[in-house]
Amino acid sequence: MSDESQLGLDAEHPGDLHQHDDLLIEVARRYHFQEQSKIDIARDLGISRFKTARLLTEARDRGAVRITLHRPRERWTGLAMRLKQAYGLQHVVAVNMHGASMKQLRAGLGREGALLLQQYLTNEDVLGVGWGRTVKAIADQVSTLPKCNVVQLGGIAGDPGENSIELVRILSSHSGGRAFPLYAPLVVPNEDTAKSLKGSPEISSTLDRFRDVSVAVVAVGSWEPPNSQLRMFCTRDDRAAMTAAGVKAEICGVLLDEDGNEVETPLSPRILAMTSSQLRRVPTVIAVAGHTSKTEAIHAVLRGGFANMLVTDTQVARELLAMHERTATE
Repeated sequence: MSDESQLGLDAEHPGDLHQHDDLLIEVARRYHFQEQSKIDIARDLGISRFKTARLLTEARDRGAVRITLHRPRERWTGLAMRLKQAYGLQHVVAVNMHGASMKQLRAGLGREGALLLQQYLTNEDVLGVGWGRTVKAIADQVSTLPKCNVVQLGGIAGDPGENSIELVRILSSHSGGRAFPLYAPLVVPNEDTAKSLKGSPEISSTLDRFRDVSVAVVAVGSWEPPNSQLRMFCTRDDRAAMTAAGVKAEICGVLLDEDGNEVETPLSPRILAMTSSQLRRVPTVIAVAGHTSKTEAIHAVLRGGFANMLVTDTQVARELLAMHERTATE
């Protein structure tokens, strides 16, 4: 028996099946993410309580909803609250990942980043996606998103299957919205090449979408100590010049000093990504970054006001609080 027959739908009318699936997803989203009761869902959507219950069961049976059990994680809300107040942030998640490997740390941060995205995104938003291994971890753990468009915030960086184009593809497949990839390298050889690429219709159509981004999810790169994908794409001379210029951090291609001020370098015009002024105009910027090698970089990003939400680990959170106190006394 076909799926359509099991659902009581006519296989010759795929539009009916699509409408049914849209209703199924909406019921599941309201129940599992908005925590609405079945009675409230039925009332709001104009269906019976029994149909609501049947749709929720069907969502699990067909794999639209996957439920997992795991040992609860301590998210250290007190520490997160202090960090939120210290840096004037909208939201902070501090995850206890003591003793975790780097792979486990990224997975833990990705899990919390995915939960935050699913909590804050709405159908009216436009999601901007940066690059980095923690952003890839988020994409891997997102199960569903509101229907919104997804925009790539910088050129191609990372290995095949993990680069920013792939992240946009994954996240847009979960949202069902349009994808706006950026088919160009993150770093190009010279400024003339960058200008030429920005003028091409394929690239400019995505660059024009930067102004619509309302929620951005980005990683934080550390220049010194080195822990940045952008740094990996630079030549030895580039890296030496950046270090000499005082670069400590990078967020979405914006290079910062230890106080969070943007540093203009010969590399800056060669980076194809959202600019600092464009990033500052995004209402919600979620920085997802952990490990003590990035503490100073995260401090620079937060001090410069380039992110207003943070997902990190408890060890970094404590170090950030200590850095903030030292900076305040100085």
